[in-house]
Amino acid sequence: MILRKWSMLLAIVAVLLSVSVVGTVQASATEQSPIKVYIDKSRIHFNVNPYLENGTTLVQLRPLFEAMGIALDWKPESGVIEGKKGSLRLVLTIGSKQATVNGKTVQLETAARIVDGNTLVPLRFIGEATGALVVWDPYSQEITIMTEQMLASLGITKKDAEKAIADYLASKEQGSKTDNGGKKPEPGGKTEGRNEADDEIAPAVKADLSNLKGMYFGIRMDVTGYECGGTCWDFYTFLPDGKVVIGEPEKGGPETIDCSKQACRTYTIENGTMKLNNGESYPIRVSEKGNLIVNDVLLSPVQPVTGSPTLEGAFVHRGYSGMIGINSASSAWEEWITFKKNGTFESDNTLMGTVDTGSATTNSASASNKSGAYSIEGNTIVLKFDGGTEKRYLFFFHNGKNGKPNFEDVQIGNRNFYIDRD
Repeated sequence: MILRKWSMLLAIVAVLLSVSVVGTVQASATEQSPIKVYIDKSRIHFNVNPYLENGTTLVQLRPLFEAMGIALDWKPESGVIEGKKGSLRLVLTIGSKQATVNGKTVQLETAARIVDGNTLVPLRFIGEATGALVVWDPYSQEITIMTEQMLASLGITKKDAEKAIADYLASKEQGSKTDNGGKKPEPGGKTEGRNEADDEIAPAVKADLSNLKGMYFGIRMDVTGYECGGTCWDFYTFLPDGKVVIGEPEKGGPETIDCSKQACRTYTIENGTMKLNNGESYPIRVSEKGNLIVNDVLLSPVQPVTGSPTLEGAFVHRGYSGMIGINSASSAWEEWITFKKNGTFESDNTLMGTVDTGSATTNSASASNKSGAYSIEGNTIVLKFDGGTEKRYLFFFHNGKNGKPNFEDVQIGNRNFYIDRD
């Protein structure tokens, strides 16, 4: 799972479409899986899943509009729905193929309707009513809605975004003509001859929701680069007595977790949902091949590190912030750590050696904060800087193509470092 340099176009499109370009760790769409819908960076869940009817994709209105901050008023006696947000005013009538947006008539492809007590409207109406960019990506089975506010925050225009997406979809369509006999995936459908198993490696031991134990990790795309530099790492450590720690352990690997000092949540799993005692909940399931999937991210177990291994070579971690090539405020960056077999290291990231003083961070940027000694015990790496600072991080080896640990591809906390052989 080495994270290489992403091409300019794919980085842009990944931000816009929430498509992971870092590998196959994210769960694939399947024939049985619902179409995924995202607004900006958040996935939206529905009581009635989106579906295709005579070439028109229908989506549930309320979850989408409420996620966009639009207040809805339902008048059951007349079948009228009114929406308000700032200067925006819209009116929609059940059974009618016309709506009004700020007094202007908008023609719907299909009339709004009630399904199981929920209002469904054509997907295109969402964009027409709000000015948002609405994109259907048949290759990842995803609908992405980028609000005007999100596009503005990224410093790009709707026109620029539409062009990047059009180029991406055109390239994918050209590839599909070769891979699938010219058949283009349809909304809600699948490409013939392809399924979830094509991109998923079966674990050595299948996950059991009734007996989860140990630490799992997964990655998801940071659609703007602002949250975690392009790639977010999700960690779940399942402990005895129905407890779980979400995120990195505070003192290193899972073996360092002390529930008297760190927030360990009790949890229950029922009907595909993991509920925590703090009120949070996450969708959870096991894939056909036996992998654990939490919050729509495919997870892999963290393998224990045995002995006291040493590392050798220059390891790099790469990331970005903003939309490279489009947003003038964007940037890409690298950080390097050179490990030696004698147990010493040098780092170009002085922040790793800073002293946390509570309300502020002291960083002298001196050589003493960039070099020192390291040791690996279990799933914890300890970095002892020459300046006296000691840092402890989660540590494990990523597997190579042969399924065995790759000693040139390691995880240090929430960062993936690897030796770049390209």
